[in-house]
Amino acid sequence: MQTKREHTSALDKPETKRTRISKDEATLRKRTPLRPPTLATDIYVTQTSSYKGQFTRAKKLLVEDGHPFIMLHAMGAAIERAIGLAMGISTACSGQVRCHAETATVDLVDDVIPVDTEKDLDTNTRQNSAVHIRIEMVQPMPGTQKEYERTSANQGDRRRRR
Repeated sequence: MQTKREHTSALDKPETKRTRISKDEATLRKRTPLRPPTLATDIYVTQTSSYKGQFTRAKKLLVEDGHPFIMLHAMGAAIERAIGLAMGISTACSGQVRCHAETATVDLVDDVIPVDTEKDLDTNTRQNSAVHIRIEMVQPMPGTQKEYERTSANQGDRRRRR
């Protein structure tokens, strides 16, 4: 018994490849990605951002300001930097933090600007990988203001019980 194979033509397949744009025909302008309203605890990691500056900011938010968590966001080539930053924060906090990572795919829009001014503007969509890393404190770091408040509150309870 032989089974029939269905032959599919190129018309039946969905088009998955992007059309190539020649530099002679048009220029491509990449739009900035859309992002939701940010919180004080959101840190966006890019290829050009300062690792040391973001590390200092993240540590300050967690340790000094006492925020229970921070979020690191990165796309594309900056994902590796975000993971490195999360690991650096975990090491600096002596393992007192918990990291949770989520991956996503983000739709990006590019403007196609034709060289011929009589042609219409066009848009091109593409997808890029993204990561969102939530770093939360398991317990306050020794020597921080939050840890001092927690221990002084516990000592106050002991004094009242006596």
